[in-house]
Amino acid sequence: MKDGNNIQIEYINQHHHFFQDVISLGKKHSSTLGFMPEGGFIEHAMKKCIIIAHNNSELIGYLMFRIVVRSSRLSIVHLCIDESFRGQNIPTRLLDSLREKYQTSFSGISLSCRADYLNAKALWEKYGFVSKGKKRSRSLEENYLYKWWYDFNNPDLFSIVYETTPKIKVLLDTNIIVKLRDNQINHNPSQDPRPLLADWLVEEVDYFYAPELLNEISRDKNQEREEKTRQFLKNFETIRLNIENYKNVTNELKSIISGNTDNDNSDRKQLATAIISKIPYLITFDIGILDKREIIDEQYDVQIFTPQEFIIEIDQLLNKQEYSPSKLRGVTFHSVEKVSSKELDNHIDSFLAKSQSEKKIDFRETVNNEILQIKSSKIKVIKQENTAIAFFAYKYENLSLIIPFIRLSDTEQKQTLFMQLISDFIKKAIRKKITKIIIQEKYLSENQKAILERFGFENQSLIWVKFLYDKVLSSSQLLELDEKIDNAIFERIKENNTDEIKSILLNFERRFFPLKFSDLDIPCYIIPIKPHWAGQLFDTHISGETLFGAQPDKLWNIENVYYRHTKPITEIAPARILWYASTDKATTRSKSIIATSYLDEVMTGKPKLLFRRNKHYGIYEWKNIYDLCEKDIEKDIRALRFSNTEVFKTPVLFSKVNEILVLNGKKKNTFASPVKIDKNIFTQIYLLGNGKNK
Repeated sequence: MKDGNNIQIEYINQHHHFFQDVISLGKKHSSTLGFMPEGGFIEHAMKKCIIIAHNNSELIGYLMFRIVVRSSRLSIVHLCIDESFRGQNIPTRLLDSLREKYQTSFSGISLSCRADYLNAKALWEKYGFVSKGKKRSRSLEENYLYKWWYDFNNPDLFSIVYETTPKIKVLLDTNIIVKLRDNQINHNPSQDPRPLLADWLVEEVDYFYAPELLNEISRDKNQEREEKTRQFLKNFETIRLNIENYKNVTNELKSIISGNTDNDNSDRKQLATAIISKIPYLITFDIGILDKREIIDEQYDVQIFTPQEFIIEIDQLLNKQEYSPSKLRGVTFHSVEKVSSKELDNHIDSFLAKSQSEKKIDFRETVNNEILQIKSSKIKVIKQENTAIAFFAYKYENLSLIIPFIRLSDTEQKQTLFMQLISDFIKKAIRKKITKIIIQEKYLSENQKAILERFGFENQSLIWVKFLYDKVLSSSQLLELDEKIDNAIFERIKENNTDEIKSILLNFERRFFPLKFSDLDIPCYIIPIKPHWAGQLFDTHISGETLFGAQPDKLWNIENVYYRHTKPITEIAPARILWYASTDKATTRSKSIIATSYLDEVMTGKPKLLFRRNKHYGIYEWKNIYDLCEKDIEKDIRALRFSNTEVFKTPVLFSKVNEILVLNGKKKNTFASPVKIDKNIFTQIYLLGNGKNK
């Protein structure tokens, strides 16, 4: 055993001199860690999600993890120590580093681990993890996984119970199923589906197979192999679908896959299954399908991946699963006073929380109470293609915005629509200078509760409350927001401005949005945008429309993406953006800074890949991206994912912005391209834009 003295713990990226050693160590132990393609290592390294232990000359071990923002948790992917350094408490030091950096920003750490890995079980228990249950592994052998959870116990920072997050639904093609069944066979890395069975994916993905696969199995002349396949399918779920619609779509697909071979027929059936069942992702090695994936995605909104591509894209897909505003096209709002009593009865019946044993008489009384206050209470029905998909009420009382009930039907738009409505309530409250939002709905789903927590709501005796602070404060004033804030956290904030402290302050900003800390030292950028795109993406003044009744594909913008060229600077997230609207005679809101947003992610890559990743936001069309890359699809472009946009009522004019730059020791700028600024310049411009410091 080698000496583990002088150990250093370090977060690394893909350029670190020990990075290739990490890949080698991971591949060496892939039989226990689970298979991970090299691209997966690179993706984690680019996000600084690999921690290593080394003694300057040798790699001792590493911990690879994921930041699952949507459920406010960390998820361990790999923890591996070189054999010659085991028994020296290295895993504890790696876990300590992870915990110490993120414990004030996230709710905890999750992982899945084989039940028969006794040494690992002892490690998790010793460190303080608790077992949250056991389920069968997806491997061929009858192995079981424990789901482990380490709770950071942060009552002062919002957290999301990780089990409540909806999983991604994926259809596995027959060729994937067969190769997974024979997982003892080594494949060429590009043709190896085994990364799909990695333990860390169990809590993120549900795999399905098409009913047609049962027919294909029955044609197998090897009875022993047939039975083996049937047994293996118990690891997955079959899909139920409308057979007639399925047959019609299968026939339609002949225009895309025109051959008549058994493979062509199978391809069409697999695709038709995904289309009819509305499963958004199909994983395959089939060249015939892969070659047609762009047209399939365009016509049917089904994305095709190889296993390796799917693993690399997983976090993007999770984000899309949670929020896809493109699904809200055609949504319209209706006031209840325009609804007949018979239709109102239908709404009460349709939106009754039957699964939670709500009594119809109770829900009717809740609705009628708001109807009696119709002058102060607004009751809305949201429809899509003449079908009601949401029913809610809101009113203003004593500087509070109150939502007595909010019900959504169980559709694929449900989660996106709920997030959008909550975001819109927050924006309405900000515009009316409301300081508190109260949601009185008793029958929220677990996922809806998780979304509310993420938006900064707190559960207070059966109601959900969010406080809004339309202020600019320094971090020393943090106790003004919440007297329950841990004093130790408060003292650390006063002492330094480390990445950990920046993360704490940023979380508080989001919790008490639109609060801003003047001394939050994260990157800030002034980014130019054409007024046309500002109107499409976030600026209701330019688009000439208003919230609650406007076209949702233009104005519903909890988050969105903005595409630009890769030069001259490389933005770093998380950061703040100030949007500078360039010259345009068609609007008065040009040559000025018109809004601010949080920059959440920076993606650089080929145009088709970035468009495919972000098409679900529903604003840009391929022709816009094609023009941006000057019709060169091999030319890299950049996509900036941003959220929580505040549109300024008072644009900060070009001359005033330059005056602020000069006063802060900067040169004047034309803002033809992005400009990095410091926190002081951001704060001065922000105050002007919000009319707080004229």
